[in-house]
Amino acid sequence: MGDVTVPRNATVKLAKVEGELHLLERARVEAEGQSPVEVSGEVICEGDAEIEGSLTCSRLNVDHGRVEISGDLKSSGEVDVEHGELRIDGSLDASAVEVDARLFVGKSATAHDFDVGGTFDVGGSINATKVEVGGSFRVDGDANVEEIDVGGRVEVNGKIKCVRLDAGGSAQVGGGEISRTIDVGGSFASLKPLKFDKIDVGGTVTLDEGGEGGTIDVGGRFESKGNLTFESIDVGGTVDINGNGEGEEIDIGGMLEVSGNLHLQRDLEIGGKARIGGVLKLASLEVGGMIEADLIEAEDEIEVGGRLRTTKGTKAKTIELGHRSEAIGVLVGGRVKIGDNARVEDVYADTVEMGEGVRAGNVYAKNARFESRCRISGEVRYSERIEAEPDVEFAKPPTRTDNLPKPPL
Repeated sequence: MGDVTVPRNATVKLAKVEGELHLLERARVEAEGQSPVEVSGEVICEGDAEIEGSLTCSRLNVDHGRVEISGDLKSSGEVDVEHGELRIDGSLDASAVEVDARLFVGKSATAHDFDVGGTFDVGGSINATKVEVGGSFRVDGDANVEEIDVGGRVEVNGKIKCVRLDAGGSAQVGGGEISRTIDVGGSFASLKPLKFDKIDVGGTVTLDEGGEGGTIDVGGRFESKGNLTFESIDVGGTVDINGNGEGEEIDIGGMLEVSGNLHLQRDLEIGGKARIGGVLKLASLEVGGMIEADLIEAEDEIEVGGRLRTTKGTKAKTIELGHRSEAIGVLVGGRVKIGDNARVEDVYADTVEMGEGVRAGNVYAKNARFESRCRISGEVRYSERIEAEPDVEFAKPPTRTDNLPKPPL
């Protein structure tokens, strides 16, 4: 059978067409038997059309209409829908797909490129090099796509394997790997563990089961409900890690909460507050407000402007507390400098410098200096030198010794 034209409003049964198949307005084709309708050439739909069964062809072209295929569509060439939409209840396999309005695929979808102007829904899994959607993109199964670029919302309920995901609105995936960049204007969420290289999100990020990756840059809030491994975190608002955290550095404008341990190779900078449920180990620490942890160990320096609270203590080469600050827990350092009118407990150091009006418990140091109005409620032992203003109050006279008590850390 050569070229076939199905008239307007007509219904025909077909098995094979050796040539082109033309479907006029509201034409309907029924497959003979269980096999797909085989068209060696192009299928051209001029307006709405319906195919009952599966279809194989060299190309599908739709102009100003809605085309429905109740089975599968397999095209060796392109699928092009201008000013219309395409609904496939089965699977789709083509070289490239371009749909102006809406594309629905009930099962799996495979093509090199998908370009959809409105919405793109896939009931199964999708395999592609690139997917571009102007509105929303939804996949019930897995998504194996190198690049995803969507103007609105992305939703992948299965695992994702992707190089770059770009969404103007929001994105949600079911875990997997995004090997390069996640760039989302609003919110991003992963329901399962996620591997990533870079997260750049304007609003909020939620990793329901944690993840492993590189840099995290979020304008609002970042939350990991599981262990997190990373390179750096830069968040304007708050960070919440329900588990352990391990990375290089963190810079947060607001608040940090980690329920477990936090280990950093470099620095932690917090503008507001930080609460670490376990041990904090890092190179250096700078906190504008308050920090709490079970134990804090820094290779270099610790600087706290407000309150420092630990169960087991704080240890660093240099510890510096701001004016009117408070430290609960032992302080152990090479050099410990305490600002005016601060409150601290026991201090072990090579050198201790206490500003005016400081209140302290026990002090054990090689060298110590106490400025005016300091009050030491415990004992003071030193091995080299001590300096104190006349109005400093000692509960016991300072004692010089060659054997200072060993720090508890």
